[in-house]
Amino acid sequence: MKNIRFILAAALLLSFALLFAEAWKFDSDIMVNLTQSQFSDNWAGSELSNITWTASMNNTAQKQLAEWLKNKNTLKLAFGQTHLQKEDLLGETYWEKPQKSTDQIAFESLMQFTLKTFVDPYLSLRADSQFLDEASTKTLVVNPILFTESAGIMKTIVDGEKTKLNARIGGAVRENWNRRVDGIPVDGGIEGIVEFKQIFGLLNASYNSRLSAYKALFKSDAVAGVDNWKAPDLKWENLLSLNLWKMLSLNLNLDFIYEKEQSPDIQWKEILGLGFSYSLF
Repeated sequence: MKNIRFILAAALLLSFALLFAEAWKFDSDIMVNLTQSQFSDNWAGSELSNITWTASMNNTAQKQLAEWLKNKNTLKLAFGQTHLQKEDLLGETYWEKPQKSTDQIAFESLMQFTLKTFVDPYLSLRADSQFLDEASTKTLVVNPILFTESAGIMKTIVDGEKTKLNARIGGAVRENWNRRVDGIPVDGGIEGIVEFKQIFGLLNASYNSRLSAYKALFKSDAVAGVDNWKAPDLKWENLLSLNLWKMLSLNLNLDFIYEKEQSPDIQWKEILGLGFSYSLF
């Protein structure tokens, strides 16, 4: 298992090193959303003040390394907190410790072998984590980390200036490295991903969507009689961003997740905010 972690670390370092090469095509957006409500001490209602903020960054760096090889690196960072005002038994108000509302780290390096055939082979390395793990009294930074290595075939369906659509399917192996537990459980199966991007020039808006599905075929720490891990995992991420004026933007994040090991029902998260966005490239 140490060898696996060494290979993954080396691949990540190589991917980051490639980012500093020349002739890369970069795409980077920074968004900050803030909502706030405040009430006077003599407010007749029962509402209390609150502040919610979210900061996110979406980065893409891609390059045709050779006529037969294209590399695409994506990095998504997001973090947000909610500050709530509470009232004690004496009627005095106080601010609670801030709670996480958003926390995501997602990096992927994709190697596409552009052989000018109907479909292209690919290799992919992905790492998913969070900034703060508050599952216990001791907070851990960047934990757990889910590594995914996959290989298969992909098709670039649309590659226009304003519209991009690609799909891929292949085999995948995942390692869940959690510093709170001993050992690194491994599972493997079939993975499919569809990515779509559309830029609306007249509306000064953009829409990004990513649909991923994973069906595990084996699991190293499977428990006899418990087969929730055999159910397919689905995740659909959507981001609609509308530029209102200069750096002022309206952003809508809508995510759907189905993972039976976590919940038998579909989970969803919606964040609508008015904030600031800036494109670095």
